[in-house]
Formats: sequence, C-alpha cells, structure tokens
Amino acid sequence: MAVSWTISRYLIKEVAQYTALGLMAAAPVILIPNVFDRAEEFMVGGITLADQLEIARCVVPLVFGYALPIAFLFGLMMAIGRLGGDLEVTALRASGLGSTALVAPICLLGAIISLMTAYFTIELEPHCKRELSALSLRLASRGGLIEAGRFQSFGDHMIFVQRRGADRRLEGVMISDASSDDRRIQIFAETGEFSLDPESGRLRLSLENGDLRIQPDPIDAFDEYRISFERFDYDFPALRVGEGPQRYWIDQLSLDELRGAIRRIESGDPVEDLTFRNPLMYSTQIQRMFAIPFSPLLFAFVGVSLGLRGVVRSGYRGMLLALALFGGYYGLFVYAQDVAREGVVPPHLAIWVPNAILLVIGVALIVDARGLRWRARP
Repeated sequence: MAVSWTISRYLIKEVAQYTALGLMAAAPVILIPNVFDRAEEFMVGGITLADQLEIARCVVPLVFGYALPIAFLFGLMMAIGRLGGDLEVTALRASGLGSTALVAPICLLGAIISLMTAYFTIELEPHCKRELSALSLRLASRGGLIEAGRFQSFGDHMIFVQRRGADRRLEGVMISDASSDDRRIQIFAETGEFSLDPESGRLRLSLENGDLRIQPDPIDAFDEYRISFERFDYDFPALRVGEGPQRYWIDQLSLDELRGAIRRIESGDPVEDLTFRNPLMYSTQIQRMFAIPFSPLLFAFVGVSLGLRGVVRSGYRGMLLALALFGGYYGLFVYAQDVAREGVVPPHLAIWVPNAILLVIGVALIVDARGLRWRARP
C-alpha cells in the first residue's frame, strides 16, 4: 500500500506539472483573441487602473474555465509520453501493481479538474460575462463611443464628428440614418452634446444650429425636404444590450434563469424580453454547462488507456495525440450543439454524444490493455 501511494503521488505530481505548463500555454491562446476583439471597445473609453483590475477579475475565470480541460489533456499526454519513453509504465506493470495503480491517481486528478471546470463554467462564467458587458457600457457611457475624425457605423446609422471636447461636446456633426426602407435622413449640425443610456444602449445627441434633410429612397434630388433647426434632440440604438428586464445573452444567463426561460416559453408566455424564443436554445446551453466539465475526467480515461497500450512513448507524440484528441472532441461537440439547437436530436442526447464516445473508447482500451497483459503472461 505504501508503494502504491508513493507511485500515486508521483504520477499526480508528474501530470500536474505538465498541466501547469499546458495552462500557461493555453491561457494566452484563449485570452489574446478575446482581448483584441474588445480592445478598442475598452481602450477608447479612457480605461483606468480600477477598470483593468475589474476586467482581469472577470476574464481570469473565463479563461480558466476553457483552458483547464485543454491544459489537463496536454499535461496528461505529455506525462504519459515521458513515462512511456523512459519505460516507467512498463516497469510499473512489471512490478505487479497492475493498471489500477496508473488509472486511479490520474482519474482522481481528472475528477478534481472536472470539478474545478464545473465551478468556472456553471457558477462563474455567466456572472463574469455580465460584468464584462456592464463594464463595456460604463466605458462607452464615458464618451469613448464617439471618436473624432472617423466615420462610425451603428447598424443603420453612421456618424462623423470633426472635433470633440473632453466634456462630450461635439463640433461638425454629420449623421446618416438608413433605418427606413422608403427614406433616408441626413443631419448636419455645427455643435452638439451626447450621452449614452446604459439601460437601453441608445445614443442621445442634443444638436445645435443645423439642417435636417429627408430624401426618398431611391434618392430624388427634387423630392428632398430640408428643415433648419436651432436645437434638435436625436437618439438611436448604438449598443445592442437586449430588450426588457432580461436583456442578457444566452451565455450570460445562470442555470436557474435558463430553466425559468424554458418554463415561460412552454407555458405560453409571450417572452418578449428574451433574446430567443426557442426552448431548444436554452436546453442546449444547460446541457453544455454540464457536459463540458466532464471532459477532463474522460480525457484521463483515454490518456491512461493509450499509455497502458504503449501508444504514447514520447512527449512529442503525446503532444500530437493531445492536439488530435482535443480537435476531434471539440469539433464533434460544436456539431452536436448545432444539431441540438436545430431540433434534429434532443439536446440531452446530442450534447452528451461526444462524452459518451470518449467514455466508451477509454473503457474499451483499458479493458483491452488489461487483456493484453493477461495474454502476455506465461
């Protein structure tokens, strides 16, 4: 028992070390694209140190939730590859301890990683995404939404400002409104002020000394209407924040809110405040929140089974197998989500198919490896 416990600690330590290295590699890969996607949105708002700390507080749990399964798979395959290359797996099996001595500690570590992933995915992810959206609105409401000297599009609206002051004062304002199918509106003003309503996401402009031009579509210069004004208040949707009291995107809803949305839809509630009115969207999200955290434990089964069969005999081969396994699993998972959302297969079946495939492969390989061991005995 003492020898087995010593070996278990050694295996857990080995896999954990490589997992930490994998996390250091996977986290930037996940973080950098998301940062660049929202960099302009954050930076133009005059971001402060407090804002940076709040962003980090929200982003770190999101990154860990996605990076942990990848890092564990990478760490597991690298560790198995090193152990196989140094013939430590062979020595372990030759000592008579059996496959359990290898399977049990690694699967225990996989279960711990799965619980951590579940906490990040189910509890923290919706909350952190809400906080990031709220921070984006706060930064935009400070005035960073409008920049001088460039044309900016907000859906069917375009705005250009020659100069702007620190106090939200604008000079040389041009607005083009193409939201109507039968007419186009152009607004020119010498000066103005603006503000953003975080609740509705509407940009409000108080314009002074300008012209309002209304043109039919298709444009006919002879039918243009022109109205001069000294002051004109104008607003339009600049940020998409949803509608009504429940204005969050589906990945920002907690587990209870997702279940509540399904109950409301099935009871015949008009649900005008929900982003989607198809219950399959919410059912798929619920199943996803539970299915993803199981992946580290299933990766442990498959990784150990490959190690027992001697397939992974170097860290390089382990890394390639980790990439192939990860790509295949998540590719199938994305496809399963699409199938579930379209109603081809019920979400509680479709989303769990990738996990079921991994489980069957892992168990079958472990059983087969044990059979190989018994057949190899004289």
